Amino acid sequence: MEADLIRELSQILSGLPTSGVLAGIGDDAALLSPSPHRNLLVTTDSQRENVHFRWDWTDPESLGYRLVAVNVSDIASKGGVPWSGVTAVGLPQNYDPEVLRGVYRGIAEACREYGCSLVGGDLSRDSGRWNFVLTLLGTIPVGIFPARSSLSEGDSLYLLGRPGRARAGYLSLLRGVGSELLEPARRAFRRPRALLAAGQALSRRPEVSATIDSSDGLERSLSELSLASGLSIRVEALPVTEEVRTWSAILGEDAETLVWTGGEDYDIVLGVRVGQEESFLQWVRSDLLTDSGEEIHYVGRAVKEDDQASVFFDDTLKLIKGRGFDHTVS
Repeated sequence: MEADLIRELSQILSGLPTSGVLAGIGDDAALLSPSPHRNLLVTTDSQRENVHFRWDWTDPESLGYRLVAVNVSDIASKGGVPWSGVTAVGLPQNYDPEVLRGVYRGIAEACREYGCSLVGGDLSRDSGRWNFVLTLLGTIPVGIFPARSSLSEGDSLYLLGRPGRARAGYLSLLRGVGSELLEPARRAFRRPRALLAAGQALSRRPEVSATIDSSDGLERSLSELSLASGLSIRVEALPVTEEVRTWSAILGEDAETLVWTGGEDYDIVLGVRVGQEESFLQWVRSDLLTDSGEEIHYVGRAVKEDDQASVFFDDTLKLIKGRGFDHTVS
């Protein structure tokens, strides 16, 4: 039964990119050959029932797509190219094989879109609910890695993307708010996009000092940058769009809070080297944002403080709380 199911899932995944894959599914381990002059990136993320998703909110194909996209976003935020991954799937008692097939169809769809392959994994019974884990390898040219710790004093902070969308979608699903105006937000939560091309372009710009995926929210992202770099961050603007204001009014939420503490948007927060903002923004507006549907938002600046690394907002000191989407809390 298990062998038959693995063969069936392998067939769903057939036709994915095979560059550097010398042996994929079908042996004890996959055999991969990374490209010369490139380093490996490794990330892992999961989708666990009633933690990351609920079946009454999503469908199997969207869940499989989401599993890949959230991992690709980590690779994208460092400027890498997603390459090959392996899955570990926990199956509940009396599971429906068609649900599993649907998840793998979604995985295959996302892998084709982002140009990566799935070369193996594990299926096993789980004592609880559905549990999907993907470990993804990516490659990046030697010498390129915009680390969180690379932020310098005076660097400006920007956000590339559309913050608050996924949080609005999540709250819409949680509360059963079916307004058609919120459908783009629900779609952003169910099937997030990874800023792959943008991340690769940003990592190669000399003006960019540091990057971080914003999956856990803007406050958490700024907090992580602050801690890693040993600098404080003075927040001078929140990237609240009219779209988010409309949704927050429908939901009875504060728009600034949706952007500040909401997560699951998979935008990119980045530092721009002091004195180089003009050339960076000229490139962004003339090249990076062309036909992308994304936006660039100024957030604030990295500053040196005598006290511990912290985040300032409205000239008020806020010790780092790192609020955002917490996957360890049910």
